[in-house]
Amino acid sequence: VCKQLHLPVQSGSNRTLKRMLRRYTVEEYREKIEWVREAIPGIAVSTDVIVAFPGETDEEYEATLELMREIRFDDAYLYKYSERDGTPATRMPREQFVADDVAQDRLERLIELHRQIQREISEREVGRIEEVLVEKKAKRGGLQGRTDSNKVVSFAGPDELIGGFSTVRLTATSGSTFSGEMVSSPAQVQQVA
Repeated sequence: VCKQLHLPVQSGSNRTLKRMLRRYTVEEYREKIEWVREAIPGIAVSTDVIVAFPGETDEEYEATLELMREIRFDDAYLYKYSERDGTPATRMPREQFVADDVAQDRLERLIELHRQIQREISEREVGRIEEVLVEKKAKRGGLQGRTDSNKVVSFAGPDELIGGFSTVRLTATSGSTFSGEMVSSPAQVQQVA
């Protein structure tokens, strides 16, 4: 079982969440994250965020940035609002829609913040030894797999390891993925049933 949870927050503003017709508040979301991190130490948490939802003010956007800084997601899928036919948001008054240039700027700032947080989290993990489920050959040679917290790791090793577990030391990170070196011999690798 992977120690990873994807829990979309969508926005760091209760007013925006209400306009999105979400049935939770930022405070309730924060409590869930705290509970999960207490219950499963080391769990990786990812989320979805939509910026520039109709009516989003600068203050509401800043609340989203602040929540991102506070929770420090391991991964995030970040989008700017785009109209979808038949959704309630398409019926909102046009003057509430966020200008395209503002929406793009908000998205770019959010992406940069997330990348910075992700780099900081990943850099602290360099040097750790992890059990990696070896999934396939890596694009640039070697093997690629995932840790129990769903982090992608590339490392040198024989193809026979694909489909099994290997113990790997994380040696470097790009921020979103890791390079590593195998520390267990192939004889110690367990095959996945």
